[in-house]
Amino acid sequence: MKATVHSYRRPAGVETDPQDVVRTALDGSTEPAGAIVIDHRDGDEGTVVALWPDGTPTPDGSRCYRLADQIEGVAVGRTPLFAQLTWLNSGGDPAVARAAERGGRERIDPLVRDVDGLVRVLVFRSADDRIVVVGMATGLETLAEVRDRIMRTPLLPGEDPALLPGPDRMELGRILRADVPAEVRS
Repeated sequence: MKATVHSYRRPAGVETDPQDVVRTALDGSTEPAGAIVIDHRDGDEGTVVALWPDGTPTPDGSRCYRLADQIEGVAVGRTPLFAQLTWLNSGGDPAVARAAERGGRERIDPLVRDVDGLVRVLVFRSADDRIVVVGMATGLETLAEVRDRIMRTPLLPGEDPALLPGPDRMELGRILRADVPAEVRS
């Protein structure tokens, strides 16, 4: 599974139709296998994470991310209402990407998977080593608890703090659509 990430802007005071958002954000490209549409809490912007099966062409000019990891939380199967998007390693340093993936798998995954209300976390990595994490939950307090646990946990032996500079950007928002293909859910 792979993903492309697209921004959108909506006029103030106008309700957003998730299907229209996907069509507009992808600018007439082929319909993805699934999409997560997140309306940011601050401002009039949002993000579409379009999900594509391997082997399917993605929209021209879009950075393509491959699914690198995922966590099924204790609320898997419930409808996610909120999401946090986290961008890591905007400089594309392979050592930073490897350190982030190790920290995610060995330190963060076991730490957060039992947070009440956590539905799913998808971790995507691009060929140029940029990472996007999509955390989905039933409530905002769940995402706050996940952030708190991550910040409170000590690094593992051998983890280099210089290779873990933290997120480049984070967006929190309401999920308008979370259509995750079965290929990802299994």
